[in-house]
Amino acid sequence: MIEGKLYIEKRKFKRVIKSFPIKYKLMPKDNIIESKKNEGKTKDISLGGVRIEGEIIGNVDDIIRIEFTLKDNDNPIITFAEIKWIKEINGIPQFGVEFLTLKNEDKQIIEQLINE
Repeated sequence: MIEGKLYIEKRKFKRVIKSFPIKYKLMPKDNIIESKKNEGKTKDISLGGVRIEGEIIGNVDDIIRIEFTLKDNDNPIITFAEIKWIKEINGIPQFGVEFLTLKNEDKQIIEQLINE
């Protein structure tokens, strides 16, 4: 009998590979320190979150503010997300975040992108 590990997909949402510019900044735990805005690019996206390639600015469980524009939409999607994982992939720093809130119109824009 062959033994192996069983992989169970834990994601709740369909994820698609999409790359576009994204701005992000760490939300300080106290309101004294102002953090700088960073720029990176996405690697994939779902209704639940996004994978970002760029400078690592915090730790797992930290909250960041993210801003990105999809398609020909003039209004950027601005929301808060929690860092879920951090790692280097092929020597490139990346981290995954889970959206904490999304406006209904932003959800619809992301859904359209995923279903293209």
